[in-house]
Amino acid sequence: MDARLERFIETGLMSPAFFNDPEVGTLMQRLSADLVRTAKKVDQLETALTLRRPEVLRAQFTVVPPAGGFEDQWLTFEQLRRRAAEQPLSADEQRALAAWDTFSTGWMNSDAIEVNRGAAALAEVLPTLNPSLYPDRARLASESWYFNPPTWAGGRNMVGVWIYYALAMIPLLLSVVFRWKGAHWVGIMMFLIAFGFHTAAILLRWYVAQRWPNTNMFEAVTTAAWFGGCFAIVLEVFLWKYSLRGLLALCSAAASAVAMMAAKFMPTYLNPNITNQMPVLHDVWLYIHTKVIIFSYCLIFMASVTATLYVVYRGIMAVRGTPNGALQFARVGGAGSLIVTNPSGGAMLESDRTTLGQVLDGTTMILMELSFVLLWAGIVMGAIWADHSWGRPWGWDPKEVFALNTFIIFAILVHVRLKVRDKGMWTAALAMIGCVVMLFNWIVINFTISGLHSYAGG
Repeated sequence: MDARLERFIETGLMSPAFFNDPEVGTLMQRLSADLVRTAKKVDQLETALTLRRPEVLRAQFTVVPPAGGFEDQWLTFEQLRRRAAEQPLSADEQRALAAWDTFSTGWMNSDAIEVNRGAAALAEVLPTLNPSLYPDRARLASESWYFNPPTWAGGRNMVGVWIYYALAMIPLLLSVVFRWKGAHWVGIMMFLIAFGFHTAAILLRWYVAQRWPNTNMFEAVTTAAWFGGCFAIVLEVFLWKYSLRGLLALCSAAASAVAMMAAKFMPTYLNPNITNQMPVLHDVWLYIHTKVIIFSYCLIFMASVTATLYVVYRGIMAVRGTPNGALQFARVGGAGSLIVTNPSGGAMLESDRTTLGQVLDGTTMILMELSFVLLWAGIVMGAIWADHSWGRPWGWDPKEVFALNTFIIFAILVHVRLKVRDKGMWTAALAMIGCVVMLFNWIVINFTISGLHSYAGG
């Protein structure tokens, strides 16, 4: 047992025979009973053991289009072969079976030439079985390019564009801290280039899947970051005269860089494969609820960026011995800073005399206020969707509970700010805590704890 465990730690692979050990079976039964910590991992092991069986894999390989319409079930080659016993097959169907036999025989014999020959024949004959159902060549070519683009386009799934976002953060940060106009425009241009690649990835995936990408965690994370980019661009256009110019693009670049890095370096957890949408997700409220929720989550992360910068700013003030650090906050909150005028007649955040601390705090509040409203709306819409899909609006599912916890933290933030003396520091601290709770909801709940939202990790 110890030797096998050491090999497992070294290689990450385990022999199926290991799971036939009675002690292992007893242990897995005990672990499957722990729904919070280990049940999902046991399910994944059992699924892997099932999928290694050739007959199960063949049953999953439904690539033969049916003779009927869009709602008819696609066939495996075994089903096509059984149908041949009941009725004559067409010439193209016979060619497809012959190509499959060539492919599978070559695979079992480890004959790469035969495998490639069979694969080429299948690629040629399968679209002819029902051209109206089979994806056209443009979609197939787009899918091939999307999964294998050149390095300059971000590599596989185009998630490598995180480096463009990361590079854009450098001049954007310089423009925010030192208010250099040249750095601002360089940063904005670099951000727009990164966002352009990001948009192309979203649109390509939409075109290939024939649905908006919001079915699994990979799509939720990358789409949420894209929503944040759209928001940042809109506000940068309308608020270019304000002191917070460049700051929203910086926050969006940070959020997108983290999202794309996670998608690139953790493909096991953020599965990039395009899959069919689960039936429970075929609801109009899905498209409303999920978009609003993931948008609010991106804004929460963006708010944590400005909150972190604010804490660093206050730390520098403390090291330098600069007095009145507690006065570094937006006097009229977030959105109010864009509306309430100063003595010169402009908005509070429009004046160049506004300190960096006030700008950071005001931007944090803008993002927090908007995410607070969107999160509440998303929770309500989720209750409507749950009532449609599962027959009850609320069920204390772990993901529902932690979405509510995140909302409660922001509700506390809004009210605490009215009473405390050091408003800026309290706001920054609660914004970062809210981001941690949100990330816990997305990471731990999705990948560790079993619940009705567990499909999101697929």
